[in-house]
Amino acid sequence: MIAKIIVDNKSKQVDKPFDYLVPKELEGKIKIGSRVLVPFSSGNREIEGFCVGTADTSDSKRLKSIIRTANDSIGFDEDMLELVEWMHKKYLASYLDIFHTIVPSGTALKTKEWIILENKSEEKSEIRRRITEILTDNGGSMEFKELKEMCGVDIQNQVRAMIKEGTLKKEYRQSVDIKDKKIKCVKLICDRETALESAENLRRKAPVQAKMLEVLSKNEYVSLADLQKFTNGSHSTVKALEKKNLVNVFDMTVERDPYWNRVFEKTEKMVPTPEQEYAIGEITNSVKSGDGGIYLLHGVTGSGKTEVFMQTIENVINMGKSAIMLVPEISLTPQMVSRFMSRFGGRVAIFHSGLSAGERYDQWKKIRDGEADIVIGARSAIFTPLKNIGVIIMDEEHSDTYKSDMSPRYHARETAIFRANQSGAAVVLASATPSVESYYKSQTGEYKLIEMNTRYNKNKMPEISVIDMRSELEKGNKSMLSGKLYNEIEENLKRGEQTILFLNRRGFSTFVSCRSCGYVPHCPNCNISLTYHKFEDKLKCHYCGYERPNYKLCPKCGSNYIRYFGGGTQKVEDELNRLFPNATTVRMDMDTTGKKQSHEKILQKFEKDKIDILIGTQMVAKGLDFENVTLVGVITADTMLNINDYRSGERTFAMLEQVSGRAGRGSKEGRAVIQTYTPEHEAVSLVKSHNYRTFYDKEIAKRKLMWYPPFCKIVSVHFQGNVENIVAKTAKYFLNTAEKTQNISQKIQVLGPVPSYISKIKNKYRWQIIFKCEDDDNLGEILSQAEMTCRKNKEFSDVAIIIDKSPGMIN
Repeated sequence: MIAKIIVDNKSKQVDKPFDYLVPKELEGKIKIGSRVLVPFSSGNREIEGFCVGTADTSDSKRLKSIIRTANDSIGFDEDMLELVEWMHKKYLASYLDIFHTIVPSGTALKTKEWIILENKSEEKSEIRRRITEILTDNGGSMEFKELKEMCGVDIQNQVRAMIKEGTLKKEYRQSVDIKDKKIKCVKLICDRETALESAENLRRKAPVQAKMLEVLSKNEYVSLADLQKFTNGSHSTVKALEKKNLVNVFDMTVERDPYWNRVFEKTEKMVPTPEQEYAIGEITNSVKSGDGGIYLLHGVTGSGKTEVFMQTIENVINMGKSAIMLVPEISLTPQMVSRFMSRFGGRVAIFHSGLSAGERYDQWKKIRDGEADIVIGARSAIFTPLKNIGVIIMDEEHSDTYKSDMSPRYHARETAIFRANQSGAAVVLASATPSVESYYKSQTGEYKLIEMNTRYNKNKMPEISVIDMRSELEKGNKSMLSGKLYNEIEENLKRGEQTILFLNRRGFSTFVSCRSCGYVPHCPNCNISLTYHKFEDKLKCHYCGYERPNYKLCPKCGSNYIRYFGGGTQKVEDELNRLFPNATTVRMDMDTTGKKQSHEKILQKFEKDKIDILIGTQMVAKGLDFENVTLVGVITADTMLNINDYRSGERTFAMLEQVSGRAGRGSKEGRAVIQTYTPEHEAVSLVKSHNYRTFYDKEIAKRKLMWYPPFCKIVSVHFQGNVENIVAKTAKYFLNTAEKTQNISQKIQVLGPVPSYISKIKNKYRWQIIFKCEDDDNLGEILSQAEMTCRKNKEFSDVAIIIDKSPGMIN
């Protein structure tokens, strides 16, 4: 039997299956998705591999044999292999990158090379004596990498010779970071009557043993730690009972449940509105008939889309099928989890990057073993091993976060549609502000459009005021808050109602500048200005993490006129504390949400402690639902408009409509105040009337005229390296190679090569080429060939080439 194995090696040259013999004892155990240990390369280094197929014969000669299975659990099944092959071709990603995306992190087998001292001998060379001494001092064995570091020189040849002579021995040792969590438990191995009788006999001489037996007689088993705690006993006490053949200590696998300390009150489904009932019926019937299909659920903010999701999923579960519920960001997960847990209980599994590696592994196992039929999570949840999928729902489908910016550079929407097609499931793309591409497909019939135009409680949409900040300056108002927003906040405080203030940046200010000479501190590793963080009085780079103390004097001219400019979330918070000293505030941005479950804690604090004002970045712009929030303020609406990207208007409209929709979701009417320096821009002016359709009509006309998606496909190619002129040369050589490729039978526009918008990050210079084309799959093959040609040229070997289809940003 021959197994086709993808080995755990990142080199592009080995991104293909290799044939291995399956030993007789492993036949029947090796199947698609099996994780195995194999010898690889001329040195026969033992590494992990993934089985992607089997065969009876091989064209290769002198095949090596699989050593053993590397992990008892199957990494993926045949359906997931089909998805892997599709992603490998569509996104030009390596097999290994895809495997590491679909299997739980921390479960990969890590192989380390160890050197063992077999026989001591008189060594003539100083380096050999040093090797022997170090090994002896460390118990006779060491990892080769550590041994080499302690020797301080290259010892490869000496070690190889000493192994050949029999002085040393080399062996490979494997380990994994994440395993099942096990705890020690104790149970009776005698009947209850015998245990109680023994307890009575031991009560005088060994009262703790007697107490332990009494506790165990009332329970099927007790954890060793709890048993010792309840009885004030010790491990030796348990050992004594073991010797008397009364108890047994055993290992029990326990689930690392991220919500073990939460209690979810059971809720019942609500009576749907006519619009909700129609949406639920349409999607449910498509699942029932097996037709599947793709639905675009365009519902205004507060129209009750979440209830549609839950009732549709309930219907799907009742058919014996399963469901995936995707949310765009971790910050939205807590509220969604709370609603689903309250409705469905333990049938729900949670999967997102905010969990620990152990928790993610246990949730993945729970899904794989069929213990959950509903999965909620961010984009990576689309790869969970759920069986018999009936519906996949993407909430806030327009969100950029559904696009991965690391290999594999997939879009969750495309991946969800592929998985749904495999099982005949329905896909529901939901948003109050659908992406232009999705809405276009709903107009051409590729997607089925369902609209929900009224709020669930029949409340009005928030009344929006657009404030021209230029006129505020003319009036002498230099505050971050317009007069209108100040008055509205003051009114909300008097009413005891809550406010959300949105700012599309974090930190205290955008940058620091010297008013005397104009100097702006930049990151030494990246071509971008540093951001000032007031509470630490530091300047930080949000790209590479570099930080330094804030300047007291300008390093260029020595002036003390060096100040911060612009306004971040910290500065807004300071301003509010000055203007409204009695108001309570809480801030939600990347700086306050770095710790585990911090999103959930901040939102719980805001709701339960009735905090007056929540200040936040994009984390507060969508998905949140608070009964008492009646006012939303947008500090500046222009940030995203000034980004050099064709989607800037679409992103701005979506952001403003979404954040405005956080107001008035309960019984009280809501209002929003949007501050801007460009009130005439349609992305701002049309939000005032919540007029998505008019915005779409204007935007789609511009896209058609300028030949942008959905009328074309875009592929970006990035080049990164240490030497700028080599990076530029690689980009030009790449383009020449691609243009020479024959059979390009489609319209293509090329922009570049040019330096990227941020031309240096982490000391890497960056160039890019943008391709606009009719068929990105066909062009992808051409670009992949050009990449391979560049890699064969030694001059360009150190330049990273990244091909990205439908990139999130093209600046």
